Amino acid sequence: MVGSAFPTSSGGPALTEVEARVATAIANGLSNREAAQRLLLSVKTIEFQLGDIFRKLGVRNRTELAARRAHSG
Repeated sequence: MVGSAFPTSSGGPALTEVEARVATAIANGLSNREAAQRLLLSVKTIEFQLGDIFRKLGVRNRTELAARRAHSG
């Protein structure tokens, strides 16, 4: 599974490939702008993807996202 570094809450839908890349970039401490530049996406796309990522993973912010990755990695 692409998003295996970020297990979803309650067996919910898995992260897409793009969501997994965005989640990894953000969990690594990149800002939205830095992630957008690195992944060749717009800042708005990063913001949109983060909303979906947070919902799928059951987290509320970047800190919880990084913690989720640290506990599963």
